[in-house]
Amino acid sequence: MRSIVWLLIAVTACGKGDDKKPEPAVGSTAGSASGSGSATAGSAAGSAASATPAPLSPKIKAARCGEPCLFLVDTSLDKLVDTYKTECGGMQTKDLGFTDCRKLDYMRNCIYAAHGNVYKKNRWKVLTSKPWYDANPAFKPDAISELERGNVHELHQRGKACKKGLSVSGADYERLKKWFAALPKQPAEMPAVIMVEGDAKKPAELNKWLMDEIDTKKRHKIVLGSMVTGSYESLSELPAELTGALKAPKDAKLRSIMLEFDSGVHGTEDNPLTEGTQVRFVFDDKDKLVAITGAHYLYD
Repeated sequence: MRSIVWLLIAVTACGKGDDKKPEPAVGSTAGSASGSGSATAGSAAGSAASATPAPLSPKIKAARCGEPCLFLVDTSLDKLVDTYKTECGGMQTKDLGFTDCRKLDYMRNCIYAAHGNVYKKNRWKVLTSKPWYDANPAFKPDAISELERGNVHELHQRGKACKKGLSVSGADYERLKKWFAALPKQPAEMPAVIMVEGDAKKPAELNKWLMDEIDTKKRHKIVLGSMVTGSYESLSELPAELTGALKAPKDAKLRSIMLEFDSGVHGTEDNPLTEGTQVRFVFDDKDKLVAITGAHYLYD
């Protein structure tokens, strides 16, 4: 299971240049699809979302292999690593996860700098000293494209999560906490596909299994990065029986979040057994919960 691999997700909000707080696009609400996760060309509403920036200068294009963030003006974040490798002679660049908060903020503001955004904050004036930077006082942050808007939004979400020590976006973290807080009652949002230990289950059966598997304190207070860890999976990493039940095409706009609950049983020399519980949540591009899977693991 890879730590940070993002699936295609529609995004409806973004951040402003100069490290300003993101504002929802017209018609969106905070905490809805705008808080999801992955950066792709979104379906943001409103005139600002449909604005198209001026074509990139030859200087920007020539500098991209030395400054990977410049790819994010026309490449979605989830495709950055592969695109960079293809266009830069096999060179590698890091997948932007949740471990380098400053880098996430830098990449986000780099998108605006590529269009000549004039920065007021000293911390981002480092971008104006780059050889590829050309100031454009007429540039307005709202003029970025939908794809850039999605990248900015996702980088902002990861940055906020990074500062909290989370390995999933802040919005997904809150979404999962709210879901578990409803237990032992059945949460309001239950998916059509529920599988436990590889078998299809009903909502009531899932509830009972969770009650048996997960300690009460963990159910009602998920603390990612402590006893509970969270990570994302790519579509190709999902179990075949799950993708079959979902009937998900290869280009499905889904994201999978795997939670691992530590049972406290860890292998030792005298007792090599280690066990725990994994619960997977799968959301679509509208933040609708479409599947939950659960499994208890035990190995030595």
